[in-house]
Amino acid sequence: MISEDGYPTPDTLDRIRNFNPFEEDLDIFIEYLMSNWVNGYPAEFKDGVLKLSTGGWSGCESVIKALQDNEVFWMLFWYSTTCGGHYEFRDLVDKRGK
Repeated sequence: MISEDGYPTPDTLDRIRNFNPFEEDLDIFIEYLMSNWVNGYPAEFKDGVLKLSTGGWSGCESVIKALQDNEVFWMLFWYSTTCGGHYEFRDLVDKRGK
């Protein structure tokens, strides 16, 4: 969820930090993540690649920090970071063995 002032709520950031790709549905999580990505550049997800660009906005930066704190997600899916707050995550496929 996003607060009245347009920032992700503490509950939202906790949900991102605690997501487990081995036990939870990755597609649902990506939808959740994208629905809570506001005031940066629009999130893009196609063919298992998620692109997030913060535009330097602190609310988006806090989402990225929550993703970094989620060591399993970051280790499995982070691909690159480029100047200007651009992040790419690849191979976003369900890791639960479905």
